[in-house]
Amino acid sequence: MKLFLFGIGGTGARVLRSLTMLLAAGAKTPADLTIIPILLDMDMQNGDTERSLRIVELYRTIRRGAYKDTAAQGGQSERRTFFATPMQPLGTLQADNAQERIGDSILPKLTEHQGTFEEFLNVSSLEDIDREFLKLFYDNSARPTSAELKLNLSVGFKGNPNIGSVVFNSLEDSAVYKYFTGAFNNETDRIFIISSIFGGTGSSGFPQLVKLLQHPSQKMPIRNARKGAVTVMPYFALEENAGSSIDQNRFLSKTKAALSYYQNQIQLDALYYIGDRPGAKLYPNVEGGSQQINNAHIVEMLAAEAVLNFAMTGNDDFGDNKRYYEYALRRNDRKLDLPHFHDNTYHNLLEPLIRFSYATKFFTDFVPANINEAFAKNLQLPQQLNTNTFYTSLRNFMSFHYKEWLRELAENDRSFNPFDLNAPYNSMVRSRQIETGFFNKGISDGFLKEQAGKAENTLQAAYPQPEMRFMQILIEVAERCREKLGPINRELADAVV
Repeated sequence: MKLFLFGIGGTGARVLRSLTMLLAAGAKTPADLTIIPILLDMDMQNGDTERSLRIVELYRTIRRGAYKDTAAQGGQSERRTFFATPMQPLGTLQADNAQERIGDSILPKLTEHQGTFEEFLNVSSLEDIDREFLKLFYDNSARPTSAELKLNLSVGFKGNPNIGSVVFNSLEDSAVYKYFTGAFNNETDRIFIISSIFGGTGSSGFPQLVKLLQHPSQKMPIRNARKGAVTVMPYFALEENAGSSIDQNRFLSKTKAALSYYQNQIQLDALYYIGDRPGAKLYPNVEGGSQQINNAHIVEMLAAEAVLNFAMTGNDDFGDNKRYYEYALRRNDRKLDLPHFHDNTYHNLLEPLIRFSYATKFFTDFVPANINEAFAKNLQLPQQLNTNTFYTSLRNFMSFHYKEWLRELAENDRSFNPFDLNAPYNSMVRSRQIETGFFNKGISDGFLKEQAGKAENTLQAAYPQPEMRFMQILIEVAERCREKLGPINRELADAVV
């Protein structure tokens, strides 16, 4: 099953970032799932988008080195946990009657237009009376923060869905949409959309895309496909910036207006809503471009869970009527840990994150310090660790991107801080300390050497290629560390006042 995943605007990119982390950790997905991420944004230089592009490409590089070149299980002995689910750019699929190639980026160009909204509308060619009439709908004042007709579309719509809706009206004629329609041919494939409801790009692109997907002119596989979406409501506040055209005071009014429209006009199999009361930590008020890089937030991680929940839902479970989903924590605390989440989230997402965190600490801390151990020499790590693309990509993903993602989640408000990867292994998981004694050292260097050595000896015959074998060793060591950790108390402690 292919899941065509449209991520619209900056929110789409940020949720895709969290989704990639969850997939890397081995979050639960259908065994035959392939995700086709498609980011739709006029702001091609957006910092959040650029970061997501990098980690998806790293994910794909790591996966190519770690597993056989098949989507299904390669054999009985092969376990696919970390980086298991394929992520494939739209442009790498076969597309019927495709007139134009779109490349292999997950951020294909929506349009070649790079000028102002006024130029996009070709206002200069209109009759005088039509130009004056147009000015009744759009601000054309000299004030740079409110002149809608002068808005430079190369940095997106700056929180103006009235402008975005006009631009997205041309989506059907874009090369990316035409390629998508040519590639979507399987009746088992699905479509999912990620967008915000309070900005410009997401709130305008989402209804336009849904309307297009359901239009009678679309071919039957697209019209009949299971479709879902997650709509992200306001969850952060912005710093004051008199020079910015983004007005956060309009977030709630735009949200209310959009919700009313969605209720009557948006027809999907499943629609997920998520948001949060903004905390004390303010986000920079940046209109777009490379400087727009927001810290990861728990809302984005849970929006990514909505994508996986939709993929895991069986066809017979959707029913004939649209279903609405919301998300709730077990208790409304501003600082979250593993016990705050209900069972589905805990087992499908958080348990995999525990294992992946152990694997990350093993690879980034233990392996470089034990490069001359027998298991490392058998894997040719002294020669390959700092030069082989697989290992350098894995280190970049784990040591930089994953740790940074965890740090941002921990420092945001609301905070999610379940792991301390700088602590010893026995206290890495904050909600459970591994007890040690004279005869039991818990997860020690000796324990890790023993487990890595055993796995290396056992897996040599089945995995002659070192990179594939190393991924299986990572999975095995992480599993043994999780066993050492033992059961985690899921009961919430008294709230801190």
